[in-house]
Amino acid sequence: MIGLMTLKEKVKNIYAEHEFILQPVLKFIFSFLALVLFKLNIGYAPVINNWAVIAGMAVIMAFLPKRVDVIIAIFVMIFDIYYVSLELAGVVTVIFIVLLVLFLRFTPKQGIFLVLVPLAFYLKIPYVIPIVAGIVSTPVAIVSVTFGTIIYFLIDVVNKNSDAIATISKNANGSKETISAVSSIVNIATSNPNMYLTIIAFAITIALVYGIKRKSMDHSWEIAVVVGSIFELVVFLVGGILFDAKFSILWVIIGCVLSFIIAYLLQLLVFSVDYSRTENTQFEDDEYYYYVKAVPKINVTAPEMNVKRINAQRRKKSAPVRRER
Repeated sequence: MIGLMTLKEKVKNIYAEHEFILQPVLKFIFSFLALVLFKLNIGYAPVINNWAVIAGMAVIMAFLPKRVDVIIAIFVMIFDIYYVSLELAGVVTVIFIVLLVLFLRFTPKQGIFLVLVPLAFYLKIPYVIPIVAGIVSTPVAIVSVTFGTIIYFLIDVVNKNSDAIATISKNANGSKETISAVSSIVNIATSNPNMYLTIIAFAITIALVYGIKRKSMDHSWEIAVVVGSIFELVVFLVGGILFDAKFSILWVIIGCVLSFIIAYLLQLLVFSVDYSRTENTQFEDDEYYYYVKAVPKINVTAPEMNVKRINAQRRKKSAPVRRER
């Protein structure tokens, strides 16, 4: 624990000293990895899935605000879907516009989950997202996590039914046929029980983790991570059987374990307190009595190395001074 806190302080100090350089470098790495994952898992549009284009977009995103980075990532997803089906790309665009106008303009920080959810699915650790959202955010994150989940399953439907969707789109010439094509594509996308089970499980997990971490009991954050991880594991295993959802039991177990480890380490870094020095105090004013529980944070100072230089050269003996008589 102390070693982890010391490492955290070292990283914070290094980042504070070199923030001007490290911030764009880290944003470039994250943006590049995100675009590469989109290329490997969607990658229908050859124009924007060229390695030079990906590297160029990552460089540009490294110097832009996070909100703009999210919009660029969303544009990449829509453009890839457009190469398969214009109608499905239109549906996804409408979803994003509604979300941006009605929700993300008031809570712009939540937009990052729209990108993180599909990326977590591609990395086989989607179960970490609702736990992290419950720890670092509020139940408002349910909206963005839900839409991120819908976007992932829409992309998954495109990957699995790209030929059928492309055929439906090509046959849609008139307005009535276009509406029928959109309806057919939406039916294909919404007939997946895995999506509904995932949305329900993620929403309940976010609310559960947030509710437990807000409690005043000791180790509430650790308990929230443990309970959230166990809840997800049970829901996906039992729900997969009841709703005939096609989940790999092995990957569900591995994903939940990895998600628990990541979320537990994150909460240690974000919320590090010393419950052994908890203090309870009481005071009052003219209208209320106040009962306060104070838990001090763990503050670890990163050790500084002082290098001492030892001069090995011997001092020359000064010549004896002659006294005149």
